[in-house]
Amino acid sequence: MGFELKTIISWLITGSLLCIVIYIPVSIRMLTFGSKTILDYDPWWFYRHSLELYKNNFVSLKWDLLSYFPPGRVAQMNGWTYTMAFFFKIFKSIIPSMSFVDIGKLAPVIMVGLSVIPGYLLGKLLSNKWGGLATALFATLTPTFIGVSMAGYGDTDAVVVFYSLFSAYTLILASTKRKIPYYILAIIANLLFIWNWYFGWYVIFFYTLLIPFLFVFRILEEIIHERKLKVELSKIINEIKPLVIPTIVIFVVLNIIGIIFPTEIGNIIDFIGINLGFVSGRGLIVNVSVAELQPINILTKEGFDLIAGRIGLAPTIFTLIGLLLLVVFKVYKKVKIHFAEIFLFLWALLTFYMILHGVRFSLQFSIAASISAGYFIGNLVKYLKKNIIGITVLGLVSMLILMFVSNAVLYGYSAGGMEVSGNWIDALDWLKENANKNSLVETWWDPGHIIAGYTGLKVHADGAHCGPAECIPNNHDVRIQDMGKIMSTNDGEEALSLITKYKQLNPEECQEVKRIFGDAVPEEACEPVSEIYFIASSDLIGKFTWMNYFGGYRAPIASNYDFMRNPGVCCAATPKTEPGQVSCGEFANQGRGVWVWCPWIFSLKDAKQDQEGNPVYVYDYAGLTMTLIQRDNLLIPVYNNQFMINHLTFFYEGQQQNQDLSTLNTTLEKIDGLIWLQPDFRSLIYFAPAIKDSMFTRLFFYDGEGLEHFEQVFSNSEIRLYRVK
Repeated sequence: MGFELKTIISWLITGSLLCIVIYIPVSIRMLTFGSKTILDYDPWWFYRHSLELYKNNFVSLKWDLLSYFPPGRVAQMNGWTYTMAFFFKIFKSIIPSMSFVDIGKLAPVIMVGLSVIPGYLLGKLLSNKWGGLATALFATLTPTFIGVSMAGYGDTDAVVVFYSLFSAYTLILASTKRKIPYYILAIIANLLFIWNWYFGWYVIFFYTLLIPFLFVFRILEEIIHERKLKVELSKIINEIKPLVIPTIVIFVVLNIIGIIFPTEIGNIIDFIGINLGFVSGRGLIVNVSVAELQPINILTKEGFDLIAGRIGLAPTIFTLIGLLLLVVFKVYKKVKIHFAEIFLFLWALLTFYMILHGVRFSLQFSIAASISAGYFIGNLVKYLKKNIIGITVLGLVSMLILMFVSNAVLYGYSAGGMEVSGNWIDALDWLKENANKNSLVETWWDPGHIIAGYTGLKVHADGAHCGPAECIPNNHDVRIQDMGKIMSTNDGEEALSLITKYKQLNPEECQEVKRIFGDAVPEEACEPVSEIYFIASSDLIGKFTWMNYFGGYRAPIASNYDFMRNPGVCCAATPKTEPGQVSCGEFANQGRGVWVWCPWIFSLKDAKQDQEGNPVYVYDYAGLTMTLIQRDNLLIPVYNNQFMINHLTFFYEGQQQNQDLSTLNTTLEKIDGLIWLQPDFRSLIYFAPAIKDSMFTRLFFYDGEGLEHFEQVFSNSEIRLYRVK
């Protein structure tokens, strides 16, 4: 009876702690549930497709007319869209007033709460219940995961964490139990993972790599333990054999299913090919502009801090230091390291390598780090003696965990600001109410998901990368190069030609699309749009670097002297410097970076008077200065005390004023650029001669003045919306 009571009390304590571990990450995510819309960019893609799926009675659509029109693309209804629609069906039956936007916000929170369960089971399987609780806590509270799984952020990140833990747990369970029901469970878990997120192949891929890795590890382990070079290979082979059978069975079955359902599942060969494109830079050219895919130099303090900041201090320390100490301890004690532990090392090592090719992969590393940290804590509780030293160490570990949780809560409170702004909503509402339903909206690719998801209108491009085999005849690279030219060119007719290129496919292009995709292509895919709308938005000021780069424009910077004489140039962090240019950016010493034109935003640093009593305003941009000297009715812009800028646009009593200083007598060398001065004088923007008359400058800053083919139909401080005539 006493034993049963003790067991019940232990279960109650563990259950209570598990509930707390579920409550903390869920409550943090719910901080953004009050947002009016879906958050950020990519979650709108899943929201839109999930809503379409629900309205179509869970029958997957064949073709997506809204994305990459014309002609659209094959509809991509993955498992996550089905899951969200299924959640809505359940909750709607319980709460009739619930809207689909509500479930779009709630779905990632549900997955976060569910992730605690496989996290706990996996951690417990590897060590004990304390390791399980720690694994679940770390996995759901790393900063990199919180930032992409708040309520309303319905991208696949919450799915990745849940299924990574679940898949790894079932694979280790199948290898341990070696019975058919466990094989089936592992196959189902990994199949669901891949269906929900195509790159879900990574867990079974890593697990398959464990076989040769384990063989090499056991040889080294025996040499260290026995302190001799002679190794009994037969013993190692006999140990690995039971692991090979379940791994190969699961691996082969998954690939057979992938061959039967290539669109939904794919196979390991495709998975490896796509990932090689990411890490080698041979993927779509737009990848060089994605901040999260830029390489990281881990040997620098900035690189290390970036990674540690995304994972959290506690799991980083426990993984990089604690796990190493644990391995040394086991080697010293001649304790044989379990194959599951070796899988952890391999997982952490490979995902850490992936991080070096972009912080986008930090989520995968955070999962490995969380499992490793939980494993370390479970073993710490197991091996530490209950003396003063052991209690002190456990106290320090507990303090680090509490700090980690506290930082996670603070991070959750600061994780707002991802909601679509009111200015964008106003513009989208105008489109929704006034644009013909067969309209096409063109702009830079980032907001494409939001435009399609909110308005139901076709878009020229969006964030769902579309390669040459998927988007015919104009893939993502072609469209983004065209948009770069549209925004950068000074020729309105060239811009119009590129914009109207996407009004309709010609008959030959239409036939090619139908030949490749068959019956999936609807007739509407080849029909012309009724209207084309074009958006120039304020966020593109900072993104102009990439528009200019993809448009094919280059700044002639071959020396530091060229840089000083050409303000308004930026570094595109490309993998390789082009001939005739000096390298730039963080990796300039590795021959990377290309100079292109971009607006420079100067911020007011000081306001004073010169010796004659004239007002002088000093502005700063990365240590470079722009000075405005007011003389009588003139504002004279001077760059770095050496050059005078010829043109200036400012506002006086609410009216726009344009100044041409090209004939002003001065001893300073003149630069034929343009200064755009904000009405409040708090900042100014410099445009180099190459882009001062660009389409983007004219459309956003001058409201399309003089552009006969662009009729402004809506405008606010962030958006300029035009109907293309």
